[in-house]
Amino acid sequence: MKKLFYVLMASLLVAGMASCGKPAPTVKPGGETPGGETPGGETPGGETPGTEYKDVEVILKTAYIEAICDWPEENDWKATRIGETRWDLSYDEYGHIISALVKGDKEKGYLFDYNDDFTSCDVTTEADENIVIYNLKLNDKGLCTQFTNNLKDPAEVWTYTYDADGFQLTASIGGEVKTSYVIQNKNVFTWSRDGSRLKEHKYDTKDNVADIHTSYSEDAGLSRFLYETGLFGRSSEKVCTEAKWQDRDAKATFEYEYDEATGGIVKEVKYYAGDYDFDVCFAVEKKTIKVKK
Repeated sequence: MKKLFYVLMASLLVAGMASCGKPAPTVKPGGETPGGETPGGETPGGETPGTEYKDVEVILKTAYIEAICDWPEENDWKATRIGETRWDLSYDEYGHIISALVKGDKEKGYLFDYNDDFTSCDVTTEADENIVIYNLKLNDKGLCTQFTNNLKDPAEVWTYTYDADGFQLTASIGGEVKTSYVIQNKNVFTWSRDGSRLKEHKYDTKDNVADIHTSYSEDAGLSRFLYETGLFGRSSEKVCTEAKWQDRDAKATFEYEYDEATGGIVKEVKYYAGDYDFDVCFAVEKKTIKVKK
């Protein structure tokens, strides 16, 4: 019988905890990070009889806020921020996301319903009459290998591959690879569009605390929010400062604001060709989760 995690939180902390000190290690699903461990141990499930667990302090995103922008002319990247959509996130004791309360033009709650061995997850929303809008098949590291999007007509079925560190390597639909990644030094170096166009990324030396997904493929059938759940691979280890298509002169640059207590990114602002384009904000919080010893 499936474990139902019907836990919705009307609001969560909008800023990181006020305690000071060295930032806690960040858990990144699918592979080790400096000082980090995979949630739930080797597998993403609950406690296994006869297995010992320990408590580990990590930094998790408790809110994701995405700007709503207006671009007045086609192909004009100079935007005006006109609103925002907010996701408040909650987790189980092993660090798995279980709900997301969306506040914006339409308010609805996403519920993540895992089966007993955490090899499958159904995502439902009350706004869509509790139908399964997404189904995810998960590997032994808790990463989605098959994603069915029932909001599409007909439904789209995507498949994903990952490396040993948990980085997404390819995204395919109908047996055709739509995008692929090159990973260097545990950072997304390039991702591809149409098998030929490449977007390159540059990084700072600063650690990407709280697993923020600035560098991701826009051609993998996924929204930024879904990347931020951690179910579709880990993020780059360092903070991304620049992204550029190889066949264009214009580039995107990124600026950040950080939470003083945890070191986690709380605001990411994107500029394209020097003009404001977009921003996303986060709330981050230190939490204690259980991992296998």
